[in-house]
This record gives sequence, C-alpha cells and structure tokens, in this order.
Amino acid sequence: MPQPPRPPRIAEIHGLRGLALALVVVFHLFGNGRVSGGVDVFLALTGFLVTRSLVRRVASSELRLADHYGRTFLRLSAPTLVVLTGTAVLMVTVMPRSMWSSTLREIAASAAYVLNWEMIRSQLAYGAAGPSASPLQHFWSLAVQGQFLLVWPVVVLVVWRVARARLRLVLALVVAVATVASFVFAWRLGIADQQVAYFHTGARFWELGVGALLALGLDRLRPPGAARPMLAWTGLLLVASSGFVLDGAALFPGPWALWPVGGALLVVIGSGSAYSWGPQRLLSVRPLRFVADISFPLYLWHWPLLVAWLSWTYATRTTLLAAVVVLSASVVLAWLTHRFVEVPVTRVGPRFAGVGRLVTIPVVLALVAGTTMAGTTAVERQDAAARAAAVAAAKKYTGCIGAAAMDPATAGCEGPDRLLDARLGYQAPDGSECWSNKERPVRFKVCTLGPARGYTRRLLAIGDSHNHQLVPAYREIAERRGWRIDVASRAGCHWNARDRVGTPRTTVELCRQWKSQLATYLSAERGIDAYVVIHSSQVSVEAVSDEAPGEALSQGLAEAWASRPNPSVPVIAIRDSPIFEGSTTRFARVVQPCIDDAGLAAGSTCARDRDRVLRDDGSAGAVRLTPNAHRVDLTDYFCEADTCSPVVGNLQVYQDGFHISPLYAATLAPYLGDRIATILR
Repeated sequence: MPQPPRPPRIAEIHGLRGLALALVVVFHLFGNGRVSGGVDVFLALTGFLVTRSLVRRVASSELRLADHYGRTFLRLSAPTLVVLTGTAVLMVTVMPRSMWSSTLREIAASAAYVLNWEMIRSQLAYGAAGPSASPLQHFWSLAVQGQFLLVWPVVVLVVWRVARARLRLVLALVVAVATVASFVFAWRLGIADQQVAYFHTGARFWELGVGALLALGLDRLRPPGAARPMLAWTGLLLVASSGFVLDGAALFPGPWALWPVGGALLVVIGSGSAYSWGPQRLLSVRPLRFVADISFPLYLWHWPLLVAWLSWTYATRTTLLAAVVVLSASVVLAWLTHRFVEVPVTRVGPRFAGVGRLVTIPVVLALVAGTTMAGTTAVERQDAAARAAAVAAAKKYTGCIGAAAMDPATAGCEGPDRLLDARLGYQAPDGSECWSNKERPVRFKVCTLGPARGYTRRLLAIGDSHNHQLVPAYREIAERRGWRIDVASRAGCHWNARDRVGTPRTTVELCRQWKSQLATYLSAERGIDAYVVIHSSQVSVEAVSDEAPGEALSQGLAEAWASRPNPSVPVIAIRDSPIFEGSTTRFARVVQPCIDDAGLAAGSTCARDRDRVLRDDGSAGAVRLTPNAHRVDLTDYFCEADTCSPVVGNLQVYQDGFHISPLYAATLAPYLGDRIATILR
C-alpha cells in the first residue's frame, strides 16, 4: 500500500500560536478579567494539527497507540509537573494558609487533566488576577486538550477500521455531527449557566471539532490567487481584535467564539500564499517565533507567578512594575523549561518507548495526584478539627465572648482562658440559596431564615458580601424572636441606583441585572415589615458633577430606597463593620501573625486607630435624605473609644480583614436584634 505524502508544514501556524499566547499573557496582565480569545485559537489549532497528523499516520498504518500516547503525554506532562511543583512552592511561601486546601486540590486535578471539572465542582468562575485568585485556573484548557488527546486517536482509529478507504469522508461526517451538537450544547448551556459552559469539555469540543474538520478538507477549501492573503489578513485581524471587542468570559464558548476561532481557521486557509503582501512575513518575525517556541511553558508559568506576585505585594491589580517583573520571570522560566525539559523529552530514545513509556507516565501522574490529595486530606482534617473545637468553645461561652465583651451588662462574665480562632469556625452561611456570586446569567437568590409561617415580623436583608457575612446573626435573631428574615446577597453588588466604579464593565453589567431582578422581586412581594440593608464601605459609585465619593454613595442609596413599592415600610441601614485590612494577603501575612504571637494580648497589641479602620459607607447621608429610613451603628461592639482591634472578647473578629467571621457575627445578634426591634415598635 503506497504511503500518503506527508502534508507540507504550514509556517503561519507557528507565528499564530505566538500571537495567541502573547494575547493571552497581555490580557491576563492588563485585561482585568477579560478574555483574549487566544485559548480558543489554541483549541482550534490543536484540533487541526492533531487530526491532520492522526489521519496521515492511520492511513499509512504508522499509528501505534502505546507509542503515540506515551510520546504525547510525556511531552505535555513533563513541563506540567515542573510548573505544578513550582506552584506548590509558591503556595507554601507566599500564599495565605486559607488557599492551601483548594490549591492542593487543583494541583491534583491538573496532574490528572481534570482541572476543568474541578473548577465546575468548586463553582470557581474564570476571573481577573488577584491575590485570592486560583493560581491554576488557566490549567482548565490543558485539561480539555488532554481529554481530547486521550479520546481522539481511538475515534480516528475506530473510524478507519470501519471505513478504510473512505476514512476522510466518514470521519468528516462523525466530526461534523459531534461539532454541531457541541456548538448547540455550548450555546444553550451558556444561556443557562455560563460559568459551567466556560469550562465544560462538551461545550468546548466544537472549537476542536472545527479545527478537525478543516484538517480533513483544507485542500478543497483553499481559494486560488489573491484571495488567500486577504483571508489570512482578515483572520489575523479577527484573532487580534477578539479580546478588545468581545467579553469572552461572558460569551465563550458560545457563538461569539466563532470570532477568534474563525479567525484562526481563516489564517490557516489563507496560508501558503505566493504573494509577498500576505501576513506570512509578520507571523515569521523572530519575536513571535520565540514566543511560539516557548508558548506552552510560558502559558503554564505566567499565571501562578502573577497570582503569587499579587499575593506577595498585597496588590489587587497589576501595575506596570508587576507586569514587567512577572513577564520577565515567566519568559526566563519558560525558556529554561523549554530548553531543559520540553525539548529533551521529545528526544527520548527507543529504550523508553512503547508500553514502558505508556505505563510510566500515568503511574507518575497518579502518584503526584494521589500524594497531593493525601496532603489535601491532611490539611482539611486539621482545619476541621480546629473548626470543631472553635465552634464548641464559642457555644460554651455564649454571652461572654465577642461582641458581648463590649456590653457593660456582661462585666465579670467568665470567658475562655485562650483566644478563639473564629476563622476556623467559618462556613459559608447557607451557601448558594441566598448568595449570588459569579454565575452567568445572573440568578436572584433568596433564602429564608426562621419560620416560613406563623412569624411575627418579616424582614428582607439586602446587600453584598457584607450582608451575607451577617447571616449567622440574622439566623439567631430570626430563631429567637420568631421573625422571618429573607436574605438576598450578591457579590460586589448592593442596592444602589448608581453603578460601581473601579470594577470591570462586566461586573457592573451583572450588578445591573441583579438590581433589576431585585426590583422585580420587591414589586411582587407583599407583607415585608422592613428592608435591612448593608454594603461594603470599600465601594465607590458614579458621582454626578462635583459630588464627593461619600455623597455619591448616599445619593445613590437614597435614590434606590425611594423606589421601594411601599414608602411606609422602613429601611434599616446597618453601618458597615470596620475595615481592618483591605487586602486578604496583607491580613494573612501582617495582622494574623500579630494575633498569633500576642494571643490574648492581641486586643491591645494589634489594635489600630479607630479613624484608620472606620470608613464612610454613605448610609448616614442616605438616611437623612430618605423619609422613614433608620440607621443602626454597631461600631461600639467592635471598637473602643480610640482604637479598634482584630480581637474582641477572646474571639478573632475578622475572616480576612474586611469580612467578619461567622462566629463573631453570631455574637452581634442580641444587639442587632434589639436595635431593629426598637425601630419596628
């Protein structure tokens, strides 16, 4: 049987990979959560190149699955394990202890090529770089590719066994059906749950599938003459512009992903032109070729280094200095990984080939994943034991610890002889039932605390995460007083007529959707006795004319409250708790060590001036502007006359510097309940 000719190398693909990777890195550094479309380009090119190679090798009877799998996954896994090891080191050295468990889980999932499913399981949304971002969230695309590379050779081989001479035609039909099904699935899933669709292998397959289809029909699709460079330039423009025009985190892998994917395919279709004015010169410039050479390790390294830098510097956004440092370190590590790991493993001799290589690689990956999961289990067991001890101690000394220590009526109350670590008592209160986080499309969620029937009062508590942090207090109040308290919270969003500033445009739009759904809910609900509102004092909203930030907050709050269906229903605004530290990592590395070292003396040793931690949340001004609005200020249950402390009544106040712990929130219940009851009389 004559061997089919080896297809000519398409030089433009190498430069296109370099451009796509450069876009990924630039958008990760400066995009504030926006997606470049570069990963979508990688997926399409993977489908094209892998299918092209497999079809040729199957048709010439050269494909040996054991050798193919061993070679493919050795090439992928060697650099991956190096970066996962580096990430583990960064985790221990610069990341907060609170991130260890989730990071270890992600290391194990990454080694097993299932990180995308772990992201879905943990409800982790793709987002901007930050000190608390997952250092391995970008490994989701490697997981999708790994799953494709595991299944696709078998599919091609099975089709060849069935079709033989009609391999290309039958395979094209199979791929076309699967690609259309995946495209429709991605579209529908994106409408129902964009967060899941973004990571789902089934929703992503169509991007690989269209690349595979092009590999099967490239010769028939290539136009003659000057049309080729025109198509290639058009495709290059689509790829380069995707991230600037589209919000991929909100739209991909739905139909809009055709923008970057289609662009990549057009570049391939228009490749090989004899015309000098095509993009082949641009795509072959040395910088792009260098980036393409190190593209895989550069993709792996840049994100954990960026997250580690932000964690180490306590920054929440990437500055120019951070970009220069992270990019330089990433390029150096990527080159070293390429030079001393990626290239050598492609030259492994016949002594380590076939079944031996095939067996060794999964065994090593399984050992890494298993060891990491064992470490995860150990960390989680330690946390669970400490958490149980903290909760038990808090229950034993109820009425004497936390906010109760600031109540003169409890003077002489016997408390514990040690500091209770309230962080270890943390559990996200009521989970998803009343907490709208990063899901797309937005879903307005409400949970009910206390009796659903036979209640004496019904309250609706509305706000952002600072409303959600009070769920333990709301629950105590509801159960003790026979009230029904409905809670509706949205991450980074509160009841304000003005849009937030200093946040990504997408976040603002999602907040608008939530507030619109809130308005619909308010107009439909009857029998509410009061609206309880609170929000973070760290937020700012759009100012009109020369309004000061605090004034803008007050005006926006007052405008929102004025829209409530029944003005006779009071608004009760709770002043935000003191912001002891605005950076999670700074709290973990500066404040927490002070608490750990000082123990019971931390109440005075680690205290800060009251003026430093109290911020204007706009609620006082809004109450003055709004008839039948009231304000509850619980600051005296956090602070002395001149100072505020991270430890009050032998109980650690804060979870992360700007969210109070659930255990401390529960100690506020008697005082918050009394204030609300007084207003409702």
